[in-house]
Amino acid sequence: MKSKFFILMAVLSAATAVAQGPPGGGPGGGPGGPGGGSGDGIWRRNAYYGEFQTFDACIGHQPGTGEYHYHANPLCLRAQLGDNVVVLRNARTGPVYQEKASNWTASPILGWAIDGYPVYGPYGYSTANDSKSAVKRLKSSFRLRQITSRVSLPDWALPNHSGVSQNLTSAQYGPTINTTFPLGRYLEDYEYVAGLGDLDQYNGRQEVNPDFPGGTYAYHVTINDDGSPAFPFILAGELYGTASGGKAQTVPTGVTEFFNSASSAASGSTDTSPSLTSWLTKNSGQAAKVASGYDPSAGGSTTWPTGFPSGTTYSGGSTTAVNAETQRIRYSTSAVYINAAGLASYTMGPWFDPGMTGGVFSNFPSNQSYQVQFPKTPTAASTHTATGGGTQGLWVNGVAIFNFIDGASYSNSSAADVGGGTVKQTAIQISAASGENGPAAPGSVVSAYSLFGASLATTTASATSADWPTSLAGASVSVKDSAGTSRAATLQFVSTGQVNFRLPTDTATGFATATFNNGTTSYASNLNVVSCYPNLFIDGTGVAKGYVVRARNGVNTVETLGASIDLGPATDQVYVVLYGSGLGAVTSATATIGGTSAQVAYAGTSGAYPGIDQYNILIPRSLAGKGSVAVVATASGRPSNAANISIQ
Repeated sequence: MKSKFFILMAVLSAATAVAQGPPGGGPGGGPGGPGGGSGDGIWRRNAYYGEFQTFDACIGHQPGTGEYHYHANPLCLRAQLGDNVVVLRNARTGPVYQEKASNWTASPILGWAIDGYPVYGPYGYSTANDSKSAVKRLKSSFRLRQITSRVSLPDWALPNHSGVSQNLTSAQYGPTINTTFPLGRYLEDYEYVAGLGDLDQYNGRQEVNPDFPGGTYAYHVTINDDGSPAFPFILAGELYGTASGGKAQTVPTGVTEFFNSASSAASGSTDTSPSLTSWLTKNSGQAAKVASGYDPSAGGSTTWPTGFPSGTTYSGGSTTAVNAETQRIRYSTSAVYINAAGLASYTMGPWFDPGMTGGVFSNFPSNQSYQVQFPKTPTAASTHTATGGGTQGLWVNGVAIFNFIDGASYSNSSAADVGGGTVKQTAIQISAASGENGPAAPGSVVSAYSLFGASLATTTASATSADWPTSLAGASVSVKDSAGTSRAATLQFVSTGQVNFRLPTDTATGFATATFNNGTTSYASNLNVVSCYPNLFIDGTGVAKGYVVRARNGVNTVETLGASIDLGPATDQVYVVLYGSGLGAVTSATATIGGTSAQVAYAGTSGAYPGIDQYNILIPRSLAGKGSVAVVATASGRPSNAANISIQ
């Protein structure tokens, strides 16, 4: 069976936009310390901007201290709690979620701020105090300022800048607004407009909801219509309530036990208040798991990191299994006391950073042994407290709530941000087939996306034949491997924000650096090269790319890979032919379809385009009528991403 040139052309055309680049994110992962702790402290960097690339698929990450946390929408926690998200497709390390398009229900409690008020998801009643009104996606009342220069502060931020006038001196001005310092890079680039959305300047409102039919003040996670986090994400610059909670050194005698060690419910407790019942404990006897960026295909492990190359340096980690979620709940008449490790029960990770060795984020979560106190009956504050950096509360799974602070701010004397994680113009590199980050094999096709305004090319161009050039529209990519040898990569597509290239086949395994040159400027991005890392071509919903071959009475016919595959009479042999990249020099593979072993008649190069692999897989007749099933190919012990087909 030979590949069909026209089908492969379509697959490569789709690869030109196989994945959307991250929305303004980039490497970072700073300590999340006090805003402006470094730099001038006037123009504080937005954590979602400066640390996006170090977030896992659940939008969580950790500093060197190992404190796993979210700065924005805790997506996987929301999925666990049934908060209006559905599975779009499955990746190697877990589901990929998207927001429900309609039929929303009011969000559950996702966490508690240190002032004792609950934090809800993005959905609530359209009329705040009417439980019979329709449920809607609640909107933030913040927006980007319409400014051309950074010479003044917005009203909402003034309490966070004690002693600083709203109209700044020239020594306090922010950087010129451009592609390197775009609007949105700093917290002070946003303004609060009362009534613009549904929420106040603290990102909450007074409302009724299923937990508090009599009403309460509540914070809300905010997202845009496309599901991406919306500023100020969770908590804004100040707390609404009196900040009487926080990390507790001791728990007083006489408290009542409500839950302890993944087993016992309250012994005689009749208190059913949300401050006790909302905590996620059903998986508290389950060991936390982390998937490492060094080999995401290995899945999660109860000790981490695992499989890291010799000599790799990292912080955090766990050498013994640690239980996830909330471990203990106690309360008095005035306070609730929570014990947790600060680790989620879903698989955390993997994490990446193109500026770090091998393109892997070197910080890993660790057991935080939290003991946190929350006021049982919160009160509105007469003088509001700045939220600062670090832990601002706990999500109900015992993971830390952080706010929008990154720990860095602009320094006029340095003409750059100081503190936090390193933010520089670079590119994130993913598989052009699966759209997943991870290792790359020699000869595989890689898609690189611009971060922080890096201009990867000056115009858009595509290769006009299967013989890809080493330069397109003046753009080029060179790869320096672990042996110190640099080679030119061949290019399939270039634009300002994206480059598709083929990793040179002679690239040595180990840590490498790709350098993107647009003709005048170069940008470096690190990656991890392994001998084989299989990826299958899929569309945005996980549907496989390829075609079908039917063998009937000695004659092979080619069919499109349509909505559903008809296996036909028992004498037919039906093969699904899938495209991929990342086999390297490997020419054998195994496969499963819907978890059932399937014969791989061929695995190797497609022969039509460089770097494109082909798998010819016989569909077991036992799968007739199974509907949507996942195809997974395994080569050199590494499973591919799932590619979905449907069998009628």
